[in-house]
Amino acid sequence: MKLQIYYHPDSLEHRLYPFFSEKPKRLQTLVKFFGNKDFPIVTPSAATEETLFLAHSETYVQHVKNLSTQGVIQAFINNTMSPYVQWYTRVSKGSYKAALVSVGGVCQAVDDVLQEKCQRAFCLTRPPGHHAGKEKGEGFCLFNNVAIGALHALDNGAKRVAVIDFDRHHGNGTEEILHSHENVLFVSSFQEGCKYAHHAKQRENTVAISIPEHSSFDVVKELYIQKAIPAIEAFKPDLILISAGFDMHIDDPLTNIKLHEEDFYTLTQMLVALANKLCDGKIVSSLEGGYDVDALKECTHNHLKALEE
Repeated sequence: MKLQIYYHPDSLEHRLYPFFSEKPKRLQTLVKFFGNKDFPIVTPSAATEETLFLAHSETYVQHVKNLSTQGVIQAFINNTMSPYVQWYTRVSKGSYKAALVSVGGVCQAVDDVLQEKCQRAFCLTRPPGHHAGKEKGEGFCLFNNVAIGALHALDNGAKRVAVIDFDRHHGNGTEEILHSHENVLFVSSFQEGCKYAHHAKQRENTVAISIPEHSSFDVVKELYIQKAIPAIEAFKPDLILISAGFDMHIDDPLTNIKLHEEDFYTLTQMLVALANKLCDGKIVSSLEGGYDVDALKECTHNHLKALEE
């Protein structure tokens, strides 16, 4: 099997405030699209708390779990006052359950790719993950799906893992969690001056790529050719994980970058070529941002088209 999709309907139970762009409709639209295309969809098991502890403290995990058991008013008050979760990264009744199946999906995809049950995987994760730090939920993120997936991979046979984040926002939580792990390379590209850009640091195992506002894909592609690809080639991973945010699309409400849906095919194709060269094509991709639903569907379609090749 070349490509498998990982999705659990419990992901829809996570509810932010109605006026936020991160909402269940994002996944509902993609699931309907996948059904029309006959993609194989795997329903993953929920992650255990011990798996969450790979990246997050027990105190933080229990805090999120407890918030998800509270009534609407009490949870709102505690969420607003929480030292661990930003107010707009709401923890609803279904959030903890949704987060567990999202992390579980990435870890199961990692296992299946490492065990050669499939060559590549795409995980419909919600809530997204790349802003979640060791003890902080922010930017719509509660647990860091990809960071946990990378550390899970190292515990289950992988020697060197590369994480590539092409979301419009810097994956500050992923950087915080992974920067001390010498067997993980983190490459993050993001819009210059975006909310989390100031967290980005050039480290021995971190490549931060700032993309000027209003850039076309020609600029993005050249930055990847100059900075990302040489670093990944030198690192020689045996697994590549992608934080796949599609909010650099020109129609996305949260971006000033001017990518089109076909550009995500080319960008993904570049990463597939690297994976074919370095690690027998092994890629696990996990959904991050992308908030215009129509653009998200088209960008995902192009992403999967390249992953299938």
